[in-house]
Amino acid sequence: MNENNFRRKLAAGKWRQAFTLIELMVVIGIIGILTTITVAAVNPVRQFAKARDAQRETDLISILSAVYQYSSEHSGAIPDTDGNSATSNFPTTLKCIGTSGSCFNLGSAGDTGETIVPVYMAAMPKDPKTGTDSDTGYKIYVDTNNRLVASASGETKTIMVTR
Repeated sequence: MNENNFRRKLAAGKWRQAFTLIELMVVIGIIGILTTITVAAVNPVRQFAKARDAQRETDLISILSAVYQYSSEHSGAIPDTDGNSATSNFPTTLKCIGTSGSCFNLGSAGDTGETIVPVYMAAMPKDPKTGTDSDTGYKIYVDTNNRLVASASGETKTIMVTR
């Protein structure tokens, strides 16, 4: 293209201008940096872990509320599984809740026909990530001051609820 054609096209506005490769690379780099910063700020893995921890805390509060409701309807007695109203086998040290032999079966605790599950709770809650029927992932005991304590190992913190 000779210089006269170039000047005519430039004056007539017919010359197309395009981005250079360097300009495109700079824009793509800036978009990449902004995307990385946004993902790092939101951190979805941590947000999901915090949501599961909130569920664990809600579950522990529900468990303790069911035990307290049972206790208030049974003259202050807490539910146990030994079948003898004169004694109690409710844990006095931190013990897992579940149906396995090493755990305290809170779901079936209580008087015949008035067990925690299904009378006071529809189902025993389980840890949202690792809980099973045999070990819900939650622990419970009654301390020396007769306060109920429930705990769970959270992903971002240890969760403990006392009532």
